[in-house]
Amino acid sequence: MAELPIATDEPPEERGFDYDRTVALSDGVFAIALTLLVLNIGVPGHVVHGKLGSGLLDHDTEFQSYAVSFAVIALLWVRHHTFFRDLEKIDGRITLLNLAYLGFVAFLPYPTRILGLYGDEPASVALYAITVAIIATIGGIMRTYALRAGLLSGQGRTELARREHWAIGPAIFLGSIPVAFVSAKLAELLWLLLLVPGLRWGRALRRR
Repeated sequence: MAELPIATDEPPEERGFDYDRTVALSDGVFAIALTLLVLNIGVPGHVVHGKLGSGLLDHDTEFQSYAVSFAVIALLWVRHHTFFRDLEKIDGRITLLNLAYLGFVAFLPYPTRILGLYGDEPASVALYAITVAIIATIGGIMRTYALRAGLLSGQGRTELARREHWAIGPAIFLGSIPVAFVSAKLAELLWLLLLVPGLRWGRALRRR
């Protein structure tokens, strides 16, 4: 199997060009995914005058799924942005992993739509949770590979050591799947209540 091209074999200006294009593509995919989320919210059909409020409330689960996904994608973007800021150079493997990562980010509005329409169904929660877990896992693989391949700057290696273990995110979302068979709403709350505190848990686990 032919080896993928390594960025260290390229002139500095070419590496910078590849880096800028990769970041620009990534930001574009995140921006489009965030924008598409609002299209998952349905518009009330014909309603009697004065009853628009109740018509909007009929789409409450779609508003909830929008809010959840906006928060999730925003957090993914912050982590992705921070990771690429810490990179000193990129290579073909990081590029391919990033494309796979972006592919699932672009897919996320679809399970968001399913969650908005069938939020009380365990299958909708499972589809959403698996999608986010895959994204977080690919992100973790990128971080691990970049560290081992020496692609991170000195500051990047220091910052990476301070962050939570990448497996915390996938574990939270996958762990919510069996909970969904008891209560889909509780499973969704776990995403919000456990994902952000996980930033602190990761540091505590490292200290132990």
